[in-house]
Amino acid sequence: MLQSAYPFYFIQRDKEGSKGLLFVSLYRFKSTKSHLTYIVRVEEYEFNIYAVKFYQKNHSLSKNKYRIMANTYEPRRIINTCINIMLTIYQNDQKASFGFIGANGFDEDVSCTKRYKVYARIVATYFSDVHFYHKENIDKSAYMLINNIALKENPDLIEEIEQFFIDQYDYFE
Repeated sequence: MLQSAYPFYFIQRDKEGSKGLLFVSLYRFKSTKSHLTYIVRVEEYEFNIYAVKFYQKNHSLSKNKYRIMANTYEPRRIINTCINIMLTIYQNDQKASFGFIGANGFDEDVSCTKRYKVYARIVATYFSDVHFYHKENIDKSAYMLINNIALKENPDLIEEIEQFFIDQYDYFE
């Protein structure tokens, strides 16, 4: 686990029934710097894919909750907390693959967003090529960490995952 992160707490895990989305797990943590509480939403999909998203709890009801900047100047510690959640999932699912999208701010396009650049740099630092294949879609600010064990078992996994998300979400067309 990364030391420069906040302690996090598991809240709940709900079974989902929509096209390929199997479960949604929620976690929370509180920044000791800003005293803001964050919610981390982990969506578990087919192919052992976990999409990790986070937002400030006070923006829970906003349709733009993933786009609102906190301006607390502590992104590394917040992202490290999300990485620790990912590592916990990986300990329980050795075939887990992960994905995220760096949401665009209100003044930017969806391609290669500020968030994406920060997330990609940090994730590339902590997740080695030994365990994960790094697949980027810069045009959509999307990043996938494809589990090498799962990829070895299924060499078509990357294409299957890409097609799965294209079929699920208009965003990827």
